[in-house]
Amino acid sequence: MADGRVLWLHSHFELPTGGTKYIYEVARRLAEVRPVEMVVESASPLWRDRYAAEGITLNEIGGLTSTRLAYWAAFPWFLRRDLKALRSLVRPGDVLVSSFYPMPWAATRVARDLGLRHVSLCFEPFPFFHDAEVIGLYPRPKRALLRGLRMAYGRLDHVGITAADSLLTLNATTKGEIERVYGRGDAVPVYAGVDTELFRPYSDEEVAHLVAAWGPGPWVVHSTDFSPIKRTDLAVLAFAEAARSNPEARLLVTSTREDPAAEAQVRRLAAEHGVGDRVVMAGFLPFADLPRAYSLATALLQTGTSAGSGATTMSLPVKEALACGTAVVRSRATDEDVEDGVSGFLVDPSDSAQTGARLSELLGDPARASKMGLAGRERIETTYTWSKVVDSVSQEVNS
Repeated sequence: MADGRVLWLHSHFELPTGGTKYIYEVARRLAEVRPVEMVVESASPLWRDRYAAEGITLNEIGGLTSTRLAYWAAFPWFLRRDLKALRSLVRPGDVLVSSFYPMPWAATRVARDLGLRHVSLCFEPFPFFHDAEVIGLYPRPKRALLRGLRMAYGRLDHVGITAADSLLTLNATTKGEIERVYGRGDAVPVYAGVDTELFRPYSDEEVAHLVAAWGPGPWVVHSTDFSPIKRTDLAVLAFAEAARSNPEARLLVTSTREDPAAEAQVRRLAAEHGVGDRVVMAGFLPFADLPRAYSLATALLQTGTSAGSGATTMSLPVKEALACGTAVVRSRATDEDVEDGVSGFLVDPSDSAQTGARLSELLGDPARASKMGLAGRERIETTYTWSKVVDSVSQEVNS
């Protein structure tokens, strides 16, 4: 086995999104068998602290990231900045792992120049260039911006993925999307894992503080970052349908980033459909409370519709909720985690009546919902372990 460092490049760690969380879970376990350092443009205090606690060096290039419009206005300059920083950090024997645009391109350039191995973890084809469904959900000015960026810089995305020595992805669905977009059919699905000691069914006593804060429910939980990929609007509409026959039910919306305007829009939509007083916007939950919120709920509702999106098909919240013994109503874009009629229901989230009806079934029969949730936990325990993920990643990194 090679003993050089793994230098893992990602765009930024500014938000506690599913992808950022996924990378952390893999990197900290990979670091147990091989030195790992992270390279990002910027990180939040949350991620600085978490990597420091694991003894993993987190290198921040500094300056603006892709979350700012000014970054894209001066994109060529920021690409040169990233290349310069990466070249100053890399050492002979390193293996470069990249994830999320534009880092695969930067890793390709440096690996080629210095004769290093480059492994790219492609969650899905870069959605802001290739996912027409997601792009179409943005306002017209942003759609025009994304079209312009793709015309100007789409080639860099293609080069970064196609030139990688090895390509990893999340599951069979994203593997197919990568082959369709980039022409590479050799991407290795590494899937996802769940820490089933943290994500487990919590007792009534362990969730009592949440009941005291939010009320007894029954609860439906929905996780979002307020991006169009998550389709939180469809979650509200489906819940409104289910609430007609479940007058005590309430919807708990957790979020991985602050967006007051988007939150206000969700509140307005809920009020328009008569459930404004039954939707609780919980914001970002501490990691210790997240599995408790899942345990409190009768069901988790996932309403992303894009079959090409890793956020839809991989969905850590779905797997974490199942690990907590909570049934899930989710998009039928994949059947890899939820078994329809066994651990929850697969639906077309754009059909709010159908989705609401399935949700209503669970709310109206908590014993059945509990049985489904426990079936889901069994599947997670046997299929979705971080050790399996890290073994798959290690094999490609060490090839």
